[in-house]
Amino acid sequence: MGDQDAIRDVLAGLRSVLDADDPSTALQSSQARAVVEQAWGALAEVLGEHGHDSSAQILAALRRLRALDQALLHAGPEYDSSDSSRRLGEALVRLEAAPCSTRALVELAPRLICDLGFDRAIISHVAEGLWVSESVFVMNDPDWAAAINRIGQEQPQPLVPDLFETVVVRRREPIVVTDVQRESRVHKGIADASMSRSYVAAPIVSRGRVVGLLHADRYGQDRETDTHDSELLLAFSHALRLALSRAQVTEQLEAARDTLARVSASLEDATAGVLDISLSLTGVRAGEPVDGPPRTRAVLARPATRPLPAELTSRELQVLDLMAEGRTNAAIAKELVISDGTVKQHVKHILRKLHARNRAEAIAMWFHAGRP
Repeated sequence: MGDQDAIRDVLAGLRSVLDADDPSTALQSSQARAVVEQAWGALAEVLGEHGHDSSAQILAALRRLRALDQALLHAGPEYDSSDSSRRLGEALVRLEAAPCSTRALVELAPRLICDLGFDRAIISHVAEGLWVSESVFVMNDPDWAAAINRIGQEQPQPLVPDLFETVVVRRREPIVVTDVQRESRVHKGIADASMSRSYVAAPIVSRGRVVGLLHADRYGQDRETDTHDSELLLAFSHALRLALSRAQVTEQLEAARDTLARVSASLEDATAGVLDISLSLTGVRAGEPVDGPPRTRAVLARPATRPLPAELTSRELQVLDLMAEGRTNAAIAKELVISDGTVKQHVKHILRKLHARNRAEAIAMWFHAGRP
């Protein structure tokens, strides 16, 4: 059979299962796969021959064949939209129930991506023009996952102009990458370690900026990833962003709470010896004569006195006295007719000489020294 006859047979077979204008309306799944397999074989034979002039017809056959193959894939069970929705819904429920911790979410995310129907997944962070792997999950092979993640961390990938991931970051859109082992625009270290044939990548966007990337493939399913996979991964990325935002707010609130607790404990320690007070305005004991005008401020009952270090200058003692009265730096500056900056320097020297960690400790030492 000549080239022309072979190509005509291929085209005829394709027309029997695929309408040129609307592939979805004429698809006959019961016989389509057999026709596709025969068509690939016939075209391979034709393309293997030299000296023919049938490029236009071959191109037309290839276009029909590609359209049919894509339609068949989307008609398969792995592309059941209800199944994809169900998987996504279940993954989001588990994401919602996950601990409010950034670390926990980063470690969990690749596993949940595989629950969507992928075989392997990676979550990475993007910062200062670098893409760095954070966590990898490989179905039934944790050692392989650890090896891929180690390469991603030891070999951070610069987001150079030709890299596929650079396109994802710039456009903030998902991407499908095919023929990975022949591509130069991929992370070669991860590509070699994973032996991936094709993968999808989606951005994690925060306030209009890409802060991370998600990658996934179907290595064990012997088929290419496609736009359906990229959209599925992007949907998960949106949910993950919300979970990460919630976790970060929670962590910030917990950090603030811990800081307040430490400050409170420090103040309690610093004032432990000066909580007993006397309301005597005269400062004299009962039964003692009162000479002169009464004093006009309350006197605190203090424990045994300890002298302040002799290194404190007279000005620093003035500043410390005013600090003990609760004056702010600005109030002290106004009282002593000096600048705020000079007051700050005096406070700094006072804390250093007293070996005090903060103003509260310095004031406590002032009270212990029995300053008037």
